[in-house]
Amino acid sequence: MTEVLVWRGGKSDWRILRAGPKSPTLEWAMEECRKYLNQIGGCDLSTTDAPRGRDIGAPALVLGLRADLDPADAALLPPAAAGHDGYAVCVTAKAPNGSPRIVVGGDNGRGVVYGVYDLLERIGCRWFYPTLDDKDPEVVPKRDTIRVAEGKWAKASPIRYRLFNASGMIYTVKPEMAKKQTDAAMKQRYNGMAWQCETKTDLRTQYDEFVSSGVMAEIKKRGMFFQGPLHSFHYFLKTEDYFEEHPEWFGMRNGKRVPHSVLGAQFCWSSTEARKVFVDNVAAFVRSCPKIDILCMCALDGGKACECSECATLNPSDNLLMVFNEMAERLAKVAPHVAVETYGGYPPVEEPPKRVRLHPRLRLLWAHWGRYHGKGYDDPTYDYKWNLDVWREVSKGRGLTLCQYYTDHFAEPWIAAPYAVAVIGDRKYALGHDVDGIYMLEHPEGYWWNCGLNAYLGGVCFYDASADPYEIIRDYALSYFGKDAGPLMAAYYEEWARNVDLCYHVRGGADGADRALLAEERKKYIDPAMTAAREDPILAYRVGKVNKLHALAERLMEIQRLDRETERLRRAGDFARARQRLDEGRTRVEETAAHIQRLVDLNEGLVDEQLLTFYFPRVRAWIEQETEALKVQSRDERGNAKKRPDVADMIPDEARG
Repeated sequence: MTEVLVWRGGKSDWRILRAGPKSPTLEWAMEECRKYLNQIGGCDLSTTDAPRGRDIGAPALVLGLRADLDPADAALLPPAAAGHDGYAVCVTAKAPNGSPRIVVGGDNGRGVVYGVYDLLERIGCRWFYPTLDDKDPEVVPKRDTIRVAEGKWAKASPIRYRLFNASGMIYTVKPEMAKKQTDAAMKQRYNGMAWQCETKTDLRTQYDEFVSSGVMAEIKKRGMFFQGPLHSFHYFLKTEDYFEEHPEWFGMRNGKRVPHSVLGAQFCWSSTEARKVFVDNVAAFVRSCPKIDILCMCALDGGKACECSECATLNPSDNLLMVFNEMAERLAKVAPHVAVETYGGYPPVEEPPKRVRLHPRLRLLWAHWGRYHGKGYDDPTYDYKWNLDVWREVSKGRGLTLCQYYTDHFAEPWIAAPYAVAVIGDRKYALGHDVDGIYMLEHPEGYWWNCGLNAYLGGVCFYDASADPYEIIRDYALSYFGKDAGPLMAAYYEEWARNVDLCYHVRGGADGADRALLAEERKKYIDPAMTAAREDPILAYRVGKVNKLHALAERLMEIQRLDRETERLRRAGDFARARQRLDEGRTRVEETAAHIQRLVDLNEGLVDEQLLTFYFPRVRAWIEQETEALKVQSRDERGNAKKRPDVADMIPDEARG
């Protein structure tokens, strides 16, 4: 295979040429190209405008929109790929002028940026994580010589909207975190950033923070969409502004009109007056926030639909669509550039509408919160498929975005497996049913590294329909963990990907086979990888992160074993041994809580504080339950309980499920 030499030994006569007029996105593409080539080989290539119709007679890397390329450069490219945010690349050792040439032509500005990243990836760059950890830099090779294989190719995404709701943009805006997550999202082929507003601060103040902090500038210079504010209804019909004078506009619970509140009632969607004021306020907000590209709005999270007699004549989804149809009609006049989107499949609008049809400009965001990632949407046994199918029909011709929870740890496992099975099945469903959007939710913020591989898989695989998640997992391991530890980590992650139940069992339901598998994986993969990477501080640090999460999985499964063993012994009437196991369990639980706190304090993106504050009380609960059960049962049976023979007593502890 012929290779084109771009740089050798600190010398190069190549230049980066800008084709067409300046634009923020094209300038960003040129800056990224120059920056990473410099990091790789120390080659600081000059940048200038491409002279149209005149040959400079020297090697050049030409970047621009396909429509702006010089005809001679455009002729080098293959035909454009069908889809969105596409690009085409040609690498040739001998252009018509006799000089080497690399041409990147984008169908739009984002396409140019993606084309540059594709080229840099072929040289060896990888962007698996945002640069939130100073001890864990991007994967950028260091080379004395930079060569690129000859060839030409074109790519585009079948999915129009690929949105990432980074943890730095959920509730409280964390500007520096959000900027780095935006950078990583673009490199992973997402094309938009989503914003989930918080519930108390004025909504316009929150939007302004994106602008004043520079986060919005980072989004827009990459040509990315900005979507939001999601769960936000209470801002547009505020309790303090309207409830006293118009309680009938608010939701009814147990026969009474009640203000907006968490887990309370939504406003009265059947009220014509309430809808009008609500839509007026939404329109005013959109006019004042010109950077919003997709107005995605959902009802108060956890709120219940109004129970009044008028609302009861339709189901909640029908009532909600009346609100949004009126909103879409209004915004078509005052903000026609803004896409309008609301949700379905998610409480309180699980049941699809029966009587109200969608406005032609209204998109749907479908969400199955807490879904199981061992099955894709295409699986006939996927338990919520019926709901997705119906909502898909409802949205037909309008646009449907699938809310993906690959990067969520609020409802999903605390230690993430690569969700390759779900990625393959979900993508197959999307491509077969004209789904044109995905929305990736990352939450809470402390898990950003833990879920990072799934963020990468989701972005790359929904951009490139031919990408194989298992090949990506292997490339990830070899690129990120190095040539010695990489093959071990590739095998480790593939095991978790193909046995996705393992990560769910870390949270509950683990048996002896699961614990044995973790022990085997430590022996076969983790410990040898730690040894293989120990001479390189960066690689050792990366493998160490995997080791910490694996150790946490082992601890949590051991707690489950002690829970089951205590209950078994108690039910068998062996109260002395049951108390012994209970004491062991109590010690292990507190040791594990301390271990989790240490992981939180490390701030390496492994776990979040919520694992202790929200979930871990459930892990502790069995201690109190068994303590009380032992008191009651031993008291009832003391003196007259005959010890029952138990075959399980003959089974070694480590073999029990």
